[in-house]
Amino acid sequence: MNKENKEIADILREEVKKLQSDRLIKLESERKLEQRLQVGRQRVREVIGQLVSEGLLVKYEGKGTYVAPIVRNKYINLICSPTIKMNDPFYNRMLMELTTYAAKNSVNMIPLTLESLENGDAASPVLIVGKLEEEQIRRIQEDYLRIISFENYPDHDDFIQIYFDHFKIGINAARVLAGYGHKKVIHITGPDRYASALYRKNGFIRGARKSGIGYEVLESKMNFRGGGALADRVADLVTGRKFTAVFAANDWMAIGLIQGLRAKGIDVPGQVSVLSVDNIPLASQFSPALTTYSLDANIMIAECFSQMEEAEREMQTHPCDRKICRRIILQPVLITRDTLRKIGFPEDPDGH
Repeated sequence: MNKENKEIADILREEVKKLQSDRLIKLESERKLEQRLQVGRQRVREVIGQLVSEGLLVKYEGKGTYVAPIVRNKYINLICSPTIKMNDPFYNRMLMELTTYAAKNSVNMIPLTLESLENGDAASPVLIVGKLEEEQIRRIQEDYLRIISFENYPDHDDFIQIYFDHFKIGINAARVLAGYGHKKVIHITGPDRYASALYRKNGFIRGARKSGIGYEVLESKMNFRGGGALADRVADLVTGRKFTAVFAANDWMAIGLIQGLRAKGIDVPGQVSVLSVDNIPLASQFSPALTTYSLDANIMIAECFSQMEEAEREMQTHPCDRKICRRIILQPVLITRDTLRKIGFPEDPDGH
């Protein structure tokens, strides 16, 4: 870092530390920082990047930059669902970001399994990543007072749940595609045993019916090969039955499908639009760049640590109240890129 950037970073670093609390606090815009500090926009961005790498700031795509909350907890127990696959891109990214965030905030993670629950720190919260069965939840509740889940458990009101509403994502996807003029849409999805796939599918079906969209649901594995394996069936629906859009359960399925369609001479988005979920790094680098919903794992993680601190205060204030329950429903951001286009509008007289 050059001398000028270091001077600005030192000033902003001290300001950020004074702003830190147990909640996320939005930093003023780059434009205001530029005017107040009397420096160029590029310098402001470089300094913000430095403070992000130090863990003092957190950037959320489409939302802005926030002051990272102070975390005083020293330990957090971590349990991952046995159903999570080692190559799952969303959970891999989440666990990597969780590890980084914890390290920057001096919080020690204790990895546990359902067979090693007794090895955790019972005085600290336990974070559940992935969906567990009801019996597995009960076993955890026997040993741990404070539980935070990154999934939605509709029948539970006795622990903290932080999640994206996958059902509403499906509904919104149908509405977006209908708004772009698509009347026949294919939904490619994974097995129902994956909660996100099931909820997105059910939401999409509900949204499609409300929007008057005709639809077909095709199931495969939720990975690159799974999407590619559906290329034949999707191509037939596009060329034979005039389907004009695909809603994919995740980005890897979408990218695999696009590659498979390309090999069959089907153009995306010329002949069929594609909308997906996750916003993995490859989504913006792939050609055509993928239109997708961003489910920012950093938002979940920052909210988790903030809730840990709040739960700690509640325990101290009301020590007899053993149930600390709260639902934090996070909103995805639609990142519009190249795979989604309007059809049937004046600028597209052929209706493609």
